[in-house]
Amino acid sequence: MLRVLKFFGYLVLALVAVILAYVFVFSASFHTPVNVLTPAAYTSPGGPIIVFGGNRATGLDIVRMLREKGEDVTVAVRATSNVEELKALGARTVVADALDADSVRAAFASGNYKMAISTLGTSRGENASRPDFIGNRNVIDAAKASGVQRIVFVTVVGTGNSYEAAPRPARRFLKDVIALKGQAEDHLRASGVPYTIIRPGGLNDLKSTGTAVLADDPLAFSYIARLDVAKLTVAAIGDPATSNKTYNAYDPSRKTLWKQFND
Repeated sequence: MLRVLKFFGYLVLALVAVILAYVFVFSASFHTPVNVLTPAAYTSPGGPIIVFGGNRATGLDIVRMLREKGEDVTVAVRATSNVEELKALGARTVVADALDADSVRAAFASGNYKMAISTLGTSRGENASRPDFIGNRNVIDAAKASGVQRIVFVTVVGTGNSYEAAPRPARRFLKDVIALKGQAEDHLRASGVPYTIIRPGGLNDLKSTGTAVLADDPLAFSYIARLDVAKLTVAAIGDPATSNKTYNAYDPSRKTLWKQFND
């Protein structure tokens, strides 16, 4: 009986070791990205920019960086949103609920916007109340109707042809999000509006490394700081050559999950 218990004890330890090895070492693709974008000098869009999802997280970082470049930025917010940080940055605000098409159209009518940016998304809630598809579809449709020159859309690795790049646990946990954002990507491409799609992988509140890049390579995957995604997004906004391109955001210094705990 003791031998049986020892055997199962060793088996459990071996299983734990395999899980830890996956989580901390093998939890990323070791594919070397191709078609890495060469950074270009920033070129202003030449007019006002409207941002959806710009009052928190990556979106707020994007707004901050655009304001530092002197851009005229308006952020679409809900009536209940805290806008103190946006005011401090000198960003304008317009009230709109992304799930309500009429209010989104009204937001676009509030200015002569040259470019729209969306970081809308959530991992919570029923599909019908998530903005991942419906909210982004409303933004895309309203942007097209208003004559916006380009939409920059931040989604996630796992959508479309990047499905195999996402770690298996992420595919399961973010299954609904990936599917909805994939629909939104397809809707944007079919809209006829010039676009830039940026797909980050394992996104978290980490220190910026400054080593992150955009790769026109659907198999590229890494973990990445929100700050670095914001930097890459702003760089793409200021680079006309990124129009009608889909990129994976990739940080070669954060290829494994372990790097998120070793910041």
